[in-house]
Amino acid sequence: MKAKIKNRYWLNILTLFTTAVFILSLFSGIAAAETPKDKYQDTKEKYQDTKEKYQDTKEKYQDAKDKYQDAKVKYNEARLKYKSVKNNLSRDELKDKTRDYLGNTVDYMISHLELLKDNVESSENKGVLPAGAAANIDAHIAQLTDLKTKIQAANTTKELTDSARELQDAWINIELEARYYAGIIINHRIDLFVVKADNASARMDTLVQKLKDQGKDTSKLEEEASGFNNLMNEAKQNHQNDLTLFASHNGFDSSGKVTGIQDAKAFLQQATSSQKETLKKLKSATEQSRDFFKEAKKLIGRNVVIARGTGRLEANGTGKALIKGNVTVTLSGNATLIVSSNAEVTTDGTGTKEVLGNGDIKYHGFGSATITGENTRIEISGNEITLTAEGTGSAILTGRGTYRAEKEFTASGEWKKEE
Repeated sequence: MKAKIKNRYWLNILTLFTTAVFILSLFSGIAAAETPKDKYQDTKEKYQDTKEKYQDTKEKYQDAKDKYQDAKVKYNEARLKYKSVKNNLSRDELKDKTRDYLGNTVDYMISHLELLKDNVESSENKGVLPAGAAANIDAHIAQLTDLKTKIQAANTTKELTDSARELQDAWINIELEARYYAGIIINHRIDLFVVKADNASARMDTLVQKLKDQGKDTSKLEEEASGFNNLMNEAKQNHQNDLTLFASHNGFDSSGKVTGIQDAKAFLQQATSSQKETLKKLKSATEQSRDFFKEAKKLIGRNVVIARGTGRLEANGTGKALIKGNVTVTLSGNATLIVSSNAEVTTDGTGTKEVLGNGDIKYHGFGSATITGENTRIEISGNEITLTAEGTGSAILTGRGTYRAEKEFTASGEWKKEE
């Protein structure tokens, strides 16, 4: 008698998720998509609540997994014992261990579904999955809960065997629907990545032109940018195939419920293969972008720190800083400040304010300043500058000084990092 959770299916889902999250997070700071300080704080608190809830569900899952594995070992021991010594005592022991094994298998499956439901209901996936996804998961949980009651009441070999078959049948639909929902989430994250990559491409062009205007040889840089664009175009074309497949969703209804097992299996095999190819191309594009910025750093020819992500960046030094995104920046020192027209700026002390031809605003001679805004551009230059940037975006520091990155900011460069 066997009632196996097909762990390889969950491993396939988790592997694809892990690959997607890793690749798609590499561009986290290329294009800002969050809020200034007050909204950022609210978003951070909601994120923390969601993270704590998910962690609690994950711990319950791990506990269920441990109990399942322990029950499986004891079931196999009882089965071997019964084969060796067939008597009433060994038969009754096998029934008990089989009942425990099936019951813990149900708990393990429910814990998988609760983790999936947390993903379905998370703020980042709100509106992404079909409207009936959460209801489908609840229905499966209810079905498994009823089945566990039946298993606990089973006394005969036939009753246990029937329960095992019912459990195996339920698992087939659960596994297929979980993979389907995972694929939809991955498509959504790829869509977000593509938008950020398009913004990155535009910034590459701007940087190339700026360096070219300075008389720098940008031929290698242009080659890297062209390579990035070509790889992104290939990824976009492949991703269109992903979207076309999921638009048809053969074997599933509009809520993601299985309507035909064989059709669903064939669809998922094709869709998963296509998504893996898209992610492979996106990974290559990401590596190409890194080569671009390494070459750009050589042409700039000064100590440079490039930081991107969500969190807090503190820096002290002499030189220039270019910050983009949805951020709040506090600044002091002997500095000149140029901000995009959508930024909100508060300054202390005396100084001058000038509206430039392109609409940017230039400040000089102030004591300190606070800048907030969404999708803003902030340029700072001067001596003995102290700045703090908080939110989501990117920062390039050129010159000499120290810096410290917190939370999810990733930073690299030649400035001395504070311990």
